[in-house]
Amino acid sequence: MDRLHRKQESSGDSPMSLVSAGLLADINPTNQLSALLDQQHNDLVTRQLNISEDETPDNVLSKVLTPNSFSTTASSFAITQKEQERTAINYRTIGFGQCGVVFERPGRNYVIKIARPFYEDSLWADFTAHFQVRKAFEAQSTEPVCRVPKLFSYVTKENEQWWKDNLPFLSPTPHSLSLPAMAIITERILPLPKIARQALINAYCPATSKLAVSANHTNRDCLARVYLGRRRSANLPPTPNFTLRNYNLCLDQMIDLGLPVQSFAAGIGEALAIIHWAAHVDAYDIEFVLGSEGDINYTREVSACLNLSGAEQLKMTPHTDVESLMKVNFRHRTTRLFVLDFNLCGVWDEKCQLTSPDALISHLVTSFFENDPYYALPLPESDTDKNLWDLFSMTYITKAEELLCADPRHSHLPRKFIQQCIKREKESLACGLGRGHRDLKG
Repeated sequence: MDRLHRKQESSGDSPMSLVSAGLLADINPTNQLSALLDQQHNDLVTRQLNISEDETPDNVLSKVLTPNSFSTTASSFAITQKEQERTAINYRTIGFGQCGVVFERPGRNYVIKIARPFYEDSLWADFTAHFQVRKAFEAQSTEPVCRVPKLFSYVTKENEQWWKDNLPFLSPTPHSLSLPAMAIITERILPLPKIARQALINAYCPATSKLAVSANHTNRDCLARVYLGRRRSANLPPTPNFTLRNYNLCLDQMIDLGLPVQSFAAGIGEALAIIHWAAHVDAYDIEFVLGSEGDINYTREVSACLNLSGAEQLKMTPHTDVESLMKVNFRHRTTRLFVLDFNLCGVWDEKCQLTSPDALISHLVTSFFENDPYYALPLPESDTDKNLWDLFSMTYITKAEELLCADPRHSHLPRKFIQQCIKREKESLACGLGRGHRDLKG
């Protein structure tokens, strides 16, 4: 099965390596606003959940990281957003990927992923897979547990007006980018609140690093990866480079914190079924994270603006400029489970399910095991692991068969996928290669 693109080596850029000396002079106002908004949100969350100053880190995390745990009106945030529209606040880097750099402007609920040089096709692949997945999730009669960030726009480097309006706030240019460039605009997955971040630091950060980690502004951009397929090793020393960006929240931690791991397993199983059998996306290297969702009103999304079906979008010329500006009204935040990061995903034609079903299933199994350990493990070692695998696989099969019920020619494929995952795990263990995807990545 042909892929749109394959995994490429990360450039290894660190945040500071992407900041020129000139840019440092413009960072303080942006960071100050970001910190102000962050503190406002944190204060509201603390009041909403009745979190006292003497709460243990475990109690704080149990309250904040449970999905649907709070819903807080943030009128002060909205006021600050209006004020910021009249203020020259620069974009702020909040993430780095293989194909692009991710920026936000504090107080606004969208992010811009800008393609690195030579990664423009990967960014278009990201847009294509994201579009298909978002469309598939929107079509469900019952809203899935897992959320997909809204997709607003694709901006080409030839869009002179957009770059004229935005380039001044991206200047000086980080040296890994060449602007103007291709860009995607999506809903921002808002970070976990400060009180949860500090609890993570208090509970898991090495004592010698706690002050430095707490003071590092990059750790405001905290999303927690949900690793149902990994436990921390008791023999490994604490990580010397503790960071809250893409924090790896392992199964043993979630169990200790009393988080709803069963709900996570079922939600991820449901999401993967929709991605496979409604969106026809292979889910290669996607991520499942805990973050905050804002209640936003949008004038238009790209799907509504263009009135495209999924099939029609696949026929679009790569790098079509679909910029349609939106109005964002921030209301409140709720902790949610999200799926994101589609730049390494492949999209297949539905005909493949009939003409090459064995090749398709083999490819989906490979993608499953190449991911970070978000999924519960086949051939579980403990009762907890067995329960999670049973929930994941049962929910996956149930949702997939529901999606395929109109075409019995395909209805056997979801069960075959699960069976082949178990078969591969058995073969891996028999060869002494370790437990599936648990050992693939650090």
